Amino acid sequence: MKKFNIPSFTNKIKLKRGTYSAIIIALVLVGIIAFNVLISIVSDRFKLEYDMTADKINTISDENIGYIESVENEVSVKICATENQYLQYMSSLIATEYEQQGVYFDTTADYSSYYAQMFSLVEKYNDYNDNIEVEFLDTQDASFSEIQSKYANENIAFGDIIVSCTINENERYKIVGYKDIYDIATDDSMAMYGYTTATIEGNNIETALTSAIAYVTNENDTKVAFITGHSAEDISANYRELLETNNYKVDVISDKIITKISSKYDAIFIIGPTKDFLEDELNVIATFLDNGEKYDKGLVFVASANAPYLPNIYGFLEEWGIEIEEGLLFDTGDYHLSDMPTAMGSFPNTTTEDDILNGMSVCITSGNIPMNQAFEVNGDKTTSCLFATANTVVNAPVGTKDSWQGFDTDDAKAYATVIHSQRSTYDSNNDLIKNNVIVFSSTDFVYSDYTEYEDTSNKNIAFAVAERAVGAEDTGISFVTKVITDQSFATSVTESSANNVLIIFVIALPLLIIGVCIFVCVWRRRS
Repeated sequence: MKKFNIPSFTNKIKLKRGTYSAIIIALVLVGIIAFNVLISIVSDRFKLEYDMTADKINTISDENIGYIESVENEVSVKICATENQYLQYMSSLIATEYEQQGVYFDTTADYSSYYAQMFSLVEKYNDYNDNIEVEFLDTQDASFSEIQSKYANENIAFGDIIVSCTINENERYKIVGYKDIYDIATDDSMAMYGYTTATIEGNNIETALTSAIAYVTNENDTKVAFITGHSAEDISANYRELLETNNYKVDVISDKIITKISSKYDAIFIIGPTKDFLEDELNVIATFLDNGEKYDKGLVFVASANAPYLPNIYGFLEEWGIEIEEGLLFDTGDYHLSDMPTAMGSFPNTTTEDDILNGMSVCITSGNIPMNQAFEVNGDKTTSCLFATANTVVNAPVGTKDSWQGFDTDDAKAYATVIHSQRSTYDSNNDLIKNNVIVFSSTDFVYSDYTEYEDTSNKNIAFAVAERAVGAEDTGISFVTKVITDQSFATSVTESSANNVLIIFVIALPLLIIGVCIFVCVWRRRS
């Protein structure tokens, strides 16, 4: 009988198991390589970042991404800085601008995460849509002066984002500044010691940039008319140029008596009238706004201190909740230009929750006439104060000089300088329809050197009001503001990509690993 060689048998078993182990290891290595290749392919097809923050503050909404992906026109997004320049100098720039307003911007805080995240998010737009070209400009390069010359009327600043789109050989553009991008909070708790501090607390780049893209790709022609026949001097040229630069179709109605206003216009503008309107003319304006009970028309009225009291047109505006008094506003405090108490600051109304005020700062105007809200709600009309003076202002007699001392500070209060009135209802299809009537207390909002000051919002609010009057804000797209904080663990993802990551890494991959482990254990036992 042949003897059984135990060592030989054992060696064979070891060899057999060693071979199987080598095969398993090889298969695992091949699987890892294949998995990496698969992930590479999938990452080109899907976005696999995952938002680790509790409130998903880095997650761009699918609705927003859906809109970006639907953009068919070629859009240019130019950031006026390289990433290194931006990270190095942005805080200094913001600090300098706030210092000019008497506000201390805390540069000791680390805002680099906000700045870096802004760049990361902007870069994603080209990933979502090849039609959106993102370019970073070196402001130290000589070619940057060409950009500044092209947009000379905009005072292009370091860090601005120029969003533009050319449709039918006409360029439409929008400038997104740092105040549009960052949520900057001010702290007045130390105001009694003479200073206010400001810090960056969030990043709104998603809303700001997507809204700008929606604006520049809007192909609808916006038509407006300026009624100039009631003004001793036509001072609407600057306002018209501002709108024309932004692709508005602008006509001038210079008739001394208005007999008809075409319904082709989206809004009408009355700038600094010095002669009152007849009742029949007011009926023409009312008919235009009513638009056959369709509404969707606007009126922008800019009052002039050079005009006598105009009871007819002022009475018409009072029906819209905007009351204009006789007189001239005079600041008794410290909120006016040096030795010019009639040239004062107006400030965004912090009690008015209106997106139109986003990014707005002080406006400087002289020759303001007294204006108040006649009501807040009256039937289908509502009013809101957008800008107002400080509470140190009195109503002075017409013709008051800056040297006037006859005021009583007990009479001082805040006066509205920009009031918005809206009439709204629902049509037979249950769709919301509305009119927007906006009144400015001074022609300096649209016609003065103050409109060109870099630190004032005169031109900003004038343009924003025009956009509201013509209904350009109502694009049918809802942009959800996201505040991105510096506790972020990721840069940018979408809700759908988060689901991709969840399925692949949280469900599929663990199940695969568990399955492999079970297979190996069973195989080892059977062996």
